Amino acid sequence: MLGEDSFLAREGVVSALEAIDEVELVGACGDLDELREAIERASPDVVLTDIRMPPTSTDEGVRLATELRSTHPDVGVVLLSQHAEPLYATALFEQGSARRAYMLKERVKSRSAPSSATSTRSSGSDLGESEDVSRRVKAVLLYLNGSLVASGGEVP
Repeated sequence: MLGEDSFLAREGVVSALEAIDEVELVGACGDLDELREAIERASPDVVLTDIRMPPTSTDEGVRLATELRSTHPDVGVVLLSQHAEPLYATALFEQGSARRAYMLKERVKSRSAPSSATSTRSSGSDLGESEDVSRRVKAVLLYLNGSLVASGGEVP
């Protein structure tokens, strides 16, 4: 699931994610309310979202990540930002780093990555308990970024 308010950025990330055979992008949304509704409908394994989105364009992504810890604790969240703002990262990891990651958009350099390690919800089926959501969040980061910016635990 993708949350990004900028049309051009959203289409670019959609294109990059669709290039990974093991990833099924189950939705792309332009604002927080639409993203919340899509998460309820699709039950994604990972949400890749911008930090600032409508309606207030302040910290919607951070607030969503915090909210999902309670409402959907198994959903991984990768925050994408063009802002190297320690307050956002601190807020994201305040309740721990499990299934959470923070990545600067400017760090995205290429499409090359180990796509075999990347996976999200398969169409109509559960990936099973053996799949580690934290590993999938990190794999998405590695794919988009080429290097891990921040997350908990070991890189797969």
